[in-house]
Amino acid sequence: MAAGNDHLLALSSNGRTYAHPINKKANEYGQLGFRKFDMSDPSSSIPNTLLTLALIPKSFADPYAKASPLTRAPSSSLSLPSENLSNVNDSTIRFCTSLFEIPVLRGVEVAQVAAGGRSSYIRTQSGRVLGWGANEYG
Repeated sequence: MAAGNDHLLALSSNGRTYAHPINKKANEYGQLGFRKFDMSDPSSSIPNTLLTLALIPKSFADPYAKASPLTRAPSSSLSLPSENLSNVNDSTIRFCTSLFEIPVLRGVEVAQVAAGGRSSYIRTQSGRVLGWGANEYG
């Protein structure tokens, strides 16, 4: 297991890679490896009711945020967190109680995981290193 500031990575004994959103900032830079996940609906009185959340990275919500004012295109209406996140409390450990397999890594045999504050990395069995998340400096 490895933990970043807002996300956690886990590796199973058979090389499958999982991620866990610790709070609503878990995917601000795309470090989670997926955008949508289901969790228990805290506002529902019916047991096993699921709430689908979408944690949209900043670069998708406003791709021109760092552009100069002359080249900046109007921002889209896409908001950073999903609309249904406003009622979800992420200040407790019960924010999300599940690990989720990272979809693009299904079938990739991973040997090691590492998590930075705003990025994630894996090393495959063959020695390749893959990373995703914050990339402001290339």
